[in-house]
Amino acid sequence: MVETTFESVDATIAAQWDFPDRSPAPLVVLIPAGGRLDRNGWHAGTGQSPEHGMYAALARELVRAGFAVFRFDKPGAGKSSRGRFATERSNALEAYTRAIDHSRIDPDNVFLVGHAGGTDTIAGIYPRYVEVLEPAGVAFLNNAVGENESLRIDVPLLIVNAGKNPDDRFQYGSFIVETRKKRSDGGLDTDLVIIEDAEPGLLSSRKAGNDTVYTVDPAAVRATVSWLSGKVGRGRSAAYRR
Repeated sequence: MVETTFESVDATIAAQWDFPDRSPAPLVVLIPAGGRLDRNGWHAGTGQSPEHGMYAALARELVRAGFAVFRFDKPGAGKSSRGRFATERSNALEAYTRAIDHSRIDPDNVFLVGHAGGTDTIAGIYPRYVEVLEPAGVAFLNNAVGENESLRIDVPLLIVNAGKNPDDRFQYGSFIVETRKKRSDGGLDTDLVIIEDAEPGLLSSRKAGNDTVYTVDPAAVRATVSWLSGKVGRGRSAAYRR
């Protein structure tokens, strides 16, 4: 683990890379859900054990699969300062810019992974990420992005949603796939995984000591790791269109 900081408007953001043994490594930049979350996935001030956070657990699985992971404390959470004007989008874009600036990451295999509101944070300003470095792929866990917004993302896209809510299955799932594949230039590489028994939000819970631990559904994590692993080394941009 290597700690760092970066600036987002008027906030100083604390962050870290988690590295696997081998380098340079493919990189996953985690863009979290909405709210004042720290890098581990806990809301500010709740005091739970860092290792039990949902993003800490997700990062461990990605590192085991050979990925480096970059995650950050939002303003007012963890070790980050408060920021009056920093936004979800400025935080995420500056995080991405900082994340790729390390000699141990492979710049040809950088992936964005958004969770819940973090999916909109990615799609809303996706061209800005491309200006920094075009990702090799994007994964949306518990997608909140509509059909038109999804067309901004012209690299491979994975959507992993829970199966119990029809909106997750259709409006934020299969409708996105259909729209992207019908694009006039031949369509965009898109995969959809529905986790049938997962709760809305793709979160599961368990007790760990005094903590109630929320994790990203294990089946969703496995699907995401498998998809990302299959994209490593395949190059970026138009080669992904079909």
